[in-house]
Amino acid sequence: MNPVIWLVVGGLLGWLSSAELCATRASDRLLNVATGACGALSAGLLLSRAFGSEVIPMTEFSLPGLIEAAFGAVVLLVLVNLIRLMRVP
Repeated sequence: MNPVIWLVVGGLLGWLSSAELCATRASDRLLNVATGACGALSAGLLLSRAFGSEVIPMTEFSLPGLIEAAFGAVVLLVLVNLIRLMRVP
């Protein structure tokens, strides 16, 4: 259940970043939502394995899992949006 929650949280954070950055094109909004979901899922999987399954169980809801997924989504969103802003003249 945790990976599904991670994807939802990452998608919501991506949507919020699109609203904050005033993304006008639909492709920009979709990229932010997908980036947030990917960042949350990858951080959730990597960090839960790094800390061990006893600390962050993958089969049930856990607050530490939610926090690490949100952290991963924010980090990846910042990186992708910084790269995109540097490329745009």
